[in-house]
Amino acid sequence: MNLFQRLQWLKPPASAVLAGASLISLVALTWFTHAWVQQRQLDELHRTLDSRAELYAASIGGALNKYEFLPLAVAQSEAVAQLIEQPTPARVTELNAYLVDINRRAGAFAVYVLDAGGTTLASSNWQDASSYVGVNYGFRPYFKNAIAGGIGRFYGIGASTFEAGYFISQPVVRHGRIIGIVAAKVNLDWIEQSWRSPGAGEQIWVKDANGVIILASTPSFKFNTLAALSAAAKRDISSQRQFLQENLPILPHRVRRQFADGASVLTLDADYLAVNRPLGPLKWQITVLAELDQVAEAARNAAIGAALGWALLMLALMYARQRRRRIADKLKAQQTLALAYEQLEIKVAQRTADLVHANGRLQAEVAERERAEQTLRYAQAELVQSGKLAAIGQMAAGVTHELNQPLAALQTFSDNARVFLARGRIDDALDNLSTISDLVKRLGYVTSQLKGFARRSDDARKPVPVRQAFAQTMLQVRTRKNAQRLRLHESWPEDELVVLCNAIGLEQVLSNLITNAMDAVPESEPVEIWLQVRSEGALAVIHITDNGPGIPLASLERIFDPFHTTKEHGLGLGLSISAGIVRAAGGTLAVRNRSTAEGGGAQFTITLTREQNKSKDETDA
Repeated sequence: MNLFQRLQWLKPPASAVLAGASLISLVALTWFTHAWVQQRQLDELHRTLDSRAELYAASIGGALNKYEFLPLAVAQSEAVAQLIEQPTPARVTELNAYLVDINRRAGAFAVYVLDAGGTTLASSNWQDASSYVGVNYGFRPYFKNAIAGGIGRFYGIGASTFEAGYFISQPVVRHGRIIGIVAAKVNLDWIEQSWRSPGAGEQIWVKDANGVIILASTPSFKFNTLAALSAAAKRDISSQRQFLQENLPILPHRVRRQFADGASVLTLDADYLAVNRPLGPLKWQITVLAELDQVAEAARNAAIGAALGWALLMLALMYARQRRRRIADKLKAQQTLALAYEQLEIKVAQRTADLVHANGRLQAEVAERERAEQTLRYAQAELVQSGKLAAIGQMAAGVTHELNQPLAALQTFSDNARVFLARGRIDDALDNLSTISDLVKRLGYVTSQLKGFARRSDDARKPVPVRQAFAQTMLQVRTRKNAQRLRLHESWPEDELVVLCNAIGLEQVLSNLITNAMDAVPESEPVEIWLQVRSEGALAVIHITDNGPGIPLASLERIFDPFHTTKEHGLGLGLSISAGIVRAAGGTLAVRNRSTAEGGGAQFTITLTREQNKSKDETDA
């Protein structure tokens, strides 16, 4: 036997491998099912105990709060204060009867009054053998807290009655001074009796701040602890005589699991799930416990069911596998042939459909492209024709608008020159003729400005004194009808400002802004225009403000668009051309409406570049 044959002999059969894998899967499924169901049941029990703990905590809190008023009400009595200040037998007898009546109505264990030294002066149990009268309780925390001005709360075994109870106390205040206290003792045995009623499925206990079980559904758990007490806790319990002669042993138990919210799995006489909730101002804690036998039983049943299901599934799979193998062997050849034929038919149909679809799509694209090209050629022809008509209209309107003002001024000055010549005032006539020459230059500039659509002017950034340009502008403005209404308020810097712009263009901008302001103010009112000129670094800023109604908000964003006007008979080109002149000089033209607090009206702002290191004489030269 060679090496290969030996290895084949040592290799386990496939059936053994399959059986081993099935067994491992069965064990894993059983364990997982048991763990999963156990956790589900534990979570459900946890939520149930949470609700039960909240209910029990609310019940105990309500029972204790019901007696909070009792010592406070008694401490308000004038008879109590008089007894503490002057304890006479008659007052003691009267107050004992009063406390008996109050205690009978409230249902407490006892109500009693103590002086400032802690000695009981009167009590509702004054007739009992274990009467509190004459006993000093100054060592109890509830007395110390109340005599200090607070509310005393304390649980312990009574030093006189040897019965455990809950003590509540309040100070007795007389003329702003604490002269004693009133205390009430409440018996909580009825709460434990309710926990021990038939049908109660939980174990319940309440621990105080030191961890001592003070209430329990199982009597043997009472006055036990779950952990060793600290030395400080032992001293406090001993000095307060809280549990008298009780030894406070540790309750035998083992914590098997701890949850994040403080709950735990404990082993006492059996396994329990314990859920805790805080209780009351004394830092008590209530614990509700439920046995885990039902959780374990549910997990065990689920694991058994999962194992049986897995076994049945394996048997079904084995049967199906054998049956499928027989059927597969019989039909394998037929299925292979049918599948090949079916795939061939599908591929042929797919290829044919793809070719038909591609051909139709190509024809549609060719037709659509031809229609688009024809539409585009037609639209281009229409657009060229529209552009020509628009350009002709815009140029005609621009010429009409920009030549109106200079022509009107030209007529005025020529008429005046004729009059001066007739009267022999040659110098005045020459001045008018000089002005007429300047206006002719401006007309030439206007017509050249309208060529800006085709080419840029070469003198758009020449040095221009602002004051000189403004003076030339006012010569034309003063020739307008009703120019006497105009009142100017000028503010100039000390040094002459020289800006880079076209001289006639700057005059045209100033003229447009001032005449627009005059047109905006009603004819029956004076026109107030404020001109403010200042320098800001390398820039010159010119503000022109009027007292008109301002620009409508709907027109603010379009005020510089060609053919947009707010006037009834305006062409809408003045501000558009003005903005173009300033923009060609590298500046800006802006507008805003002033607020009512600022005086209202519109304010236009021209910003241009200053000519640096140029004096007025050099500019004129």
